[in-house]
Formats: sequence, structure tokens, C-alpha cells
Amino acid sequence: MLFRRFAAAAFVACVLTFLAFGRTALPVEAAGNCAASATAVWKADGMRALRTEAYSSGPTCALAVTTLVVRASDGKVLWAEAAPVEHVMTFVEVKTRKQMARALSEWLLQSHTFKTTSDLPEWKKGAEAPVSGEFPFYPEAGIDRDAYEQIRAEKQPVFCYVQGMESLACLGLSKDGSLAKVGLQLFPG
Repeated sequence: MLFRRFAAAAFVACVLTFLAFGRTALPVEAAGNCAASATAVWKADGMRALRTEAYSSGPTCALAVTTLVVRASDGKVLWAEAAPVEHVMTFVEVKTRKQMARALSEWLLQSHTFKTTSDLPEWKKGAEAPVSGEFPFYPEAGIDRDAYEQIRAEKQPVFCYVQGMESLACLGLSKDGSLAKVGLQLFPG
């Protein structure tokens, strides 16, 4: 008898919890679900093939978060960055999961002009920053002229991706296999 009362009380507690919370939480399908993914291989220097991955997750595409990951051939994460879609130009107009999957694939493409760090604009002595014409390039905080020119001289493979509304982030792959942000290039927004 005591067991039946306990079971009945537990059942009532579950029903009350569902009524209190269950109605406010929409199932993923009803909420829109903008889960999508894309992968690509980045042939960093013609020999090293790194896996690039892009993901989105959110109740709708307008409310999704995107994540970009670059992995070494052994699966180790070399770089990861996440951002709300409303902060990244590539995703602002995305409305459906199919559009999101396409946008994620395009985010991984390496169709920019920087193939190695030697392609980055020169930072001449006495200049405040590298000169690159109408599309300024800004080195990452903490990288002075000497360090920047050393990175350019190393001809590191470069992986770039749209990181905001008006900029392209560029990562350099060093000989030891580490990946670090070199800087960003602005483009008209």
C-alpha cells in the first residue's frame, strides 16, 4: 500500500512538472531546428590535409550559433570559433536548414587571395600597419612589425574565413602544426 501511494505521488509530481515546464519547452521540430553541418579538406601546403568542419545549432536559423573547427590529421583541434549567425555576414540571410548547410560549406571554401603568409601585405618600416590598398589588413594584437614580417617570411599556409560583418580572419599554420590568428582583412560591408 505504501508503495502504491509513493508511485501515485511520483506520477502526480511528473504530471505537474510536465504541465509546469513541458508546455513552455517546444520540441526541436516545432521550434524550427537549424542544425546543419559541413566538412571539407584543407590542403594546407599541398601535403598536409587538415579537416575543416562547420556546424550550426539553434531553434531557428536566425537564432542559431555557428562553429568553425580546423583539425589536424589525427583529429586534434587546432582552431575553433563560435559566433551567433547575426554577427557573421555569411549567415545573416539564411532562413532554412538547406540554406544553412550551403552557407556552412561555402564558409569553409578557401577562395581568397592569401595562399601563404607571404601573400599578406608588406608592413614597411615606419608604417603604422601593413599597406594593402583599399582592403586594410590588421595584424592580431601583440604581433609587431618584426614578428609579422617573420611570419610572412616563413610562408605559412593560410586559412581565412569570414568572422564578422566586414572582416576575414586569417590563420597561419606553422611548421610545428599549430594554427594561430595572424590578423584580419577588412572588406566593404
